[in-house]
Amino acid sequence: MYKHPVRLSPLVAILGLSMPTIWFTSSANAGGFALIEHGASGLGAAYAGAAAVSNDTSTVWFNAAGMSQLEGRKISGALHVLDASTEWTDQGTTLGSVFGSPEVSGPDTADAGTTSLLPNLYYVAPLNKQWSYGLSIGVPFGSSTEYDRDWKGRYTTVDSSIQVIDINPAFSYRASDTFSFGFGVSLQQLSAELGSAVDSGAACLAFGSNPDTNFSAADCVNAGLTPGNVENDSAAEIEGDSTAFSFNLGALYTPTDNVKIGVAYRHSVDHTLDGDADFTVNPQLRQLLDGNEGDAVTPASVAAQNFLIDRSATAEVQLPASFSLSGAWQVNKKFQLLSDLTWTGWSSFDELRIVYDQPEFQADTLSVQDWEDVFRFSAGINYSQSSKLTLRAGYAFDEEAIPSAQRRTARIPGSDRTWLTVGLGYKVSQRFSYDLGFAYIMLDDTPIDNPDAESNGTGTFVRGVYEPSVGILSAQLNWDFN
Repeated sequence: MYKHPVRLSPLVAILGLSMPTIWFTSSANAGGFALIEHGASGLGAAYAGAAAVSNDTSTVWFNAAGMSQLEGRKISGALHVLDASTEWTDQGTTLGSVFGSPEVSGPDTADAGTTSLLPNLYYVAPLNKQWSYGLSIGVPFGSSTEYDRDWKGRYTTVDSSIQVIDINPAFSYRASDTFSFGFGVSLQQLSAELGSAVDSGAACLAFGSNPDTNFSAADCVNAGLTPGNVENDSAAEIEGDSTAFSFNLGALYTPTDNVKIGVAYRHSVDHTLDGDADFTVNPQLRQLLDGNEGDAVTPASVAAQNFLIDRSATAEVQLPASFSLSGAWQVNKKFQLLSDLTWTGWSSFDELRIVYDQPEFQADTLSVQDWEDVFRFSAGINYSQSSKLTLRAGYAFDEEAIPSAQRRTARIPGSDRTWLTVGLGYKVSQRFSYDLGFAYIMLDDTPIDNPDAESNGTGTFVRGVYEPSVGILSAQLNWDFN
């Protein structure tokens, strides 16, 4: 029960209550919500040396210049199984200060973890002695979270899913025995499906407290519409998509037969998402919002009638640029040492602003992110046990782009990650080989203390601790047409 009468204009109520913060989900697999899972051969060594080694066709993605090191036509297909556990424990989640900050109903724990499948496909072929071309198809961004419908943070999110499919044709040019260069173009298709609960009681009181609306706060209480009552929740489901282009560049330097140094740059991608919001509204709330025939027509009553009405929305998002420096040293016939340092420019994700049609009824929804640029460091080893079998191991540390517990959200509860990986490659014949990789990703307990400040006190103050963990199993098949 709220502790004092609510005095909100319909505009503030619409801004704070109507739409969830949308478009992005959590990812426990790389900085922010990026995914580094491109090819199973690299996973075994934690993707160390990814821009320097060119053992198979996955080099199309990591550094197109590496295609110059491959002979003949080749094709590879990979599949990654990501199993994420994201256990959350409540530490005082409340409704907004406007409603007296009462505790939100629901269980004290939740698990947003899901199991996801990520595919890759790569093809490389020579044009002549100097030029090669290739194609990469993969998922560079995306993940999902799914909470129970009654969890305490349900007014911020219930389920989220994002997927970015990247189609990347590329070319390499072998300038000399020492230098090679590569470039490619990315066509990205971004799609998102997101859902959250809508607090019917809070929405009702926000409108009912306005004397120009055709119902009162007492009508809300009499209808059983009090804030935080899960039995009376409404629901919002949002879908959106975008198509955009970008480019990537790479270079490979081989000063000796045993040493390779690679650099790779992927440009940022500007997406403009077009979406649709669909609402399932509590019947008692809908009846009060719509009013009765003969009621006075006021701006407040018109705003109420247009609240939680299906409508379209847009958002502009810039996915970050990245730059990698990789090294590979063939110590002897058996051992190859690998390293990589990758920078990702997540500071481009400073805010998420959702713009709706009919802005007179639905103001922009703003979620300030203030993310930071991050680095990923990895080191690995390849051990050639025989002419057929290669064993791999690796270590990596990923920085998280989220700057603080206050900026962490239930949709993106990421934290720093430590990778431990193993893998193998086996050559069955001259034409056919396969790779297997496994990664265990350790994450520290992650606090969330998000006051939802942009909602003017009408949103949910989510407080708690996440205990996340991730396991990745990857397999790759390689075919050589020579």
